[in-house]
Amino acid sequence: MSLDMGRNRLFKEFEVLRLRWEQAQLTWLYVVRAEFTDQHWKPLDLCVLTTLGAMDRLAPILNQVRQDCAGREFL
Repeated sequence: MSLDMGRNRLFKEFEVLRLRWEQAQLTWLYVVRAEFTDQHWKPLDLCVLTTLGAMDRLAPILNQVRQDCAGREFL
């Protein structure tokens, strides 16, 4: 799987999870919802957004490496 494919999959799957979380919030008691949000959702959201940003920054670097190494043989 390429970095772009992995990035796109992570983004799409997290959007599905985000929609499901929004639906779940409607039925959870406020205290339980707030606790889950603080302990689980916010850290996960930050982690995924940070990862997506890192993947975005890494993609052009890997593309440049591929171009620089194209046609070369390495032992």
